[in-house]
Amino acid sequence: MVRIAALLPGACAALLLAGCGGAAKDAARVKPDDAAVIDALADPIMSDPELASQNEAHAAIAVSGPVSAALPPIEAGDGAVDAARDAAARLIGGAPAAVPDAGPTDLTPFREAMTAAQMAVAARVPGSDCAGRVSYTARWATMLPEPLSVYPRGAVDEAAGSDVGCRLRIVHFRSPVAVADVLAFYYARLRSARFTVEHASDGAGHLLRGRQGGTGYVVYLRPNEDGLTAADVVVGGV
Repeated sequence: MVRIAALLPGACAALLLAGCGGAAKDAARVKPDDAAVIDALADPIMSDPELASQNEAHAAIAVSGPVSAALPPIEAGDGAVDAARDAAARLIGGAPAAVPDAGPTDLTPFREAMTAAQMAVAARVPGSDCAGRVSYTARWATMLPEPLSVYPRGAVDEAAGSDVGCRLRIVHFRSPVAVADVLAFYYARLRSARFTVEHASDGAGHLLRGRQGGTGYVVYLRPNEDGLTAADVVVGGV
């Protein structure tokens, strides 16, 4: 899947690798308004209920100060990991229950997806047939159903979606939190929201898939080459 390169001062932007380890074919440029959304999504105010009162009357996006067109570097230290886990635990009301063992599956279509549109086709959710008509902007990351919102303090790299002819959202983000913890978080939230949840794995990646009424979803998680968790959330029919 195409990933946006983080721009670091004094260094050239490099293409992030796809989930399977192959080089992405291109990198999307970050618009200033997208950078503002990405900054807000990564801000602890977005994921910490104790800071909600600071978020301009609970607005979905709150940005203040100068906005940089570069993606913020992801914090991967122990403090950042603990803070993200604590925020996740508050959202689900405590430590998540164990996720049932996974059934075997072939995740090749997900590993080989190089664009958000290809990821949506692989997911086969309601609206996947509209994948070729999605638009790309980080604002789609704010339009996920609550049980599937970006893991606390996750770094959104790419988001796409459509409300024309279908309702589809595709979001790619990274987290310093281990795959098992992110997996348990989504499993707990989805079960609590009464979505059906199927867990499958090919040994390297994990997939949660299910639906509620006319809404279908896929959450695809795997470790990336930097030791971070790479995640793709696809929701259709929302």
